[in-house]
Amino acid sequence: MFQYVFSFAITVVASALVTWCVRNVARRYGLAMPKPASRHIHSIPTPRLGGVAVFLTFSLAYGACLLAGSYGWMPKLVTATTSRIALISVAFFAVGLLDDLKTLSAWTKLAVQIGGASALYLSGIRFGLYAPHAFSPGVSHFLCWLLTTFWVVLVCNAINLIDGLDGLAAGAALFSMVTIFSLALANRPGVAFSTTLLAGSVVGFLIFNFNPASIFLGDGGSLFVGFMLSGLVLAEAQQQKSSLDNIFIPLIAFALPLTDVAVSVARRFLSGHSLFGADREHIHHKLLELGLTQRQVVWILYAFSGSCALLSLVLVRGTDTVLLPVVGLLLLGVFFGMRKLDYHEFTEFRRLWKRVAQQRKVFARNIAVRKAAARLEATYDSRAVLKILESCLQDDFDGFEIVVNDALFSETAFTAPWRHGAVKHFWKESPEEVVLKLELISSSGFSVGTLAVFQRAGSELLIDTDLIKGHLRDALATALCNAAKNPRLTPLSLPQMEMPVVQSPAAYIENEVHLRSPLA
Repeated sequence: MFQYVFSFAITVVASALVTWCVRNVARRYGLAMPKPASRHIHSIPTPRLGGVAVFLTFSLAYGACLLAGSYGWMPKLVTATTSRIALISVAFFAVGLLDDLKTLSAWTKLAVQIGGASALYLSGIRFGLYAPHAFSPGVSHFLCWLLTTFWVVLVCNAINLIDGLDGLAAGAALFSMVTIFSLALANRPGVAFSTTLLAGSVVGFLIFNFNPASIFLGDGGSLFVGFMLSGLVLAEAQQQKSSLDNIFIPLIAFALPLTDVAVSVARRFLSGHSLFGADREHIHHKLLELGLTQRQVVWILYAFSGSCALLSLVLVRGTDTVLLPVVGLLLLGVFFGMRKLDYHEFTEFRRLWKRVAQQRKVFARNIAVRKAAARLEATYDSRAVLKILESCLQDDFDGFEIVVNDALFSETAFTAPWRHGAVKHFWKESPEEVVLKLELISSSGFSVGTLAVFQRAGSELLIDTDLIKGHLRDALATALCNAAKNPRLTPLSLPQMEMPVVQSPAAYIENEVHLRSPLA
């Protein structure tokens, strides 16, 4: 353990000295000091070359330990696996540095990330399948490559996205390194030692990056640190005891950056914005909108990252039986945290989900209308008409009124509660507010009467009004005609009646006063 502590302390001091030099040189020559954009938190130009200091410190420390180990001055803690990771990381640092000095396209950086992940896979540093015989060799290799590439790209961009406040990205990365170090300490001393050197390089830089920062990590630093972390996780994942450890422990350790990248992708997709675009709606930005200072936001997110590191260590030292409560606790924290941040995209998504849930009720209401229409067409009882209408309309309306044509009305056919060819039927106490008024026309073209339905102001309407205006209206007209000519109730014969014939559908009276529907 002494070599880890000693190496960490020396690296911290070296990183602080290198960072101080890089910052002063960048200030003197105006290197990578763009004017702050509207999405930036800082207001004065600040060098973005902190990644140079982190990369140089790590490379010098790694090379020195490699040399010391080869001469026997210290144990050989630098391995071939970590050397391959460090070598590939040069490409990530280079493309990030070019982006800091001269902006590159998102597709260029993505291509380098995919290329670096492929190089890791070809060198044997990859996620493995725990059921390899379930697929053909070609499919298994492709799935392993796809999973490895996705992990590298995800972590690199996650670290890059949270680099929006002083000390946030570097601090969050440090908490992830605690988990990686703890995982590797027993069986993978090379991974643990490389993690120690990387942590020392980041801590020395963090001295100058904490609020108020005098130098930023930049894309060179975030891509380098992100790739090193993803590569070290892959190197350690090959030694894990189960697939659950292989997948969930790294995810929990990187919970903060991964949550931010997941939220960013989801909200940009929902709002129709570019997935690669920049904005001021990351988690740290939303916390600032709540009135917190930069330091307060950073400490809150540090606390979250620290809690995630502790949860991941519980999985490391525990058994698979603790996986469910740990993951459940983490998801609950993320869920309630996102609700507190009040993203408009997710508010709209919840409204959409509510509409989807309401669709089941819509189906039920519409089916009830169709069944009621079928019953109306078969009834000859004017009192049954009222019961059938109430059964299908009571969930959405407060009542209805039917007015029968004088030529059709019969005291014997339309018994109580019908009065003089009209009935007003309510099942809720409500102001009489007409939301739909329709004329009832028989299949022969006779004007049978009118139907008006009532609803309180502000009530939701889930029923499909087209069914009421079409199928239910026609069935009601048929039912009223059937009741009027019921031979058991009256000798009245419809063909002998003189009724006006409606010549065209344009003559129908259909007065929708103010129809409201959340599904419209």
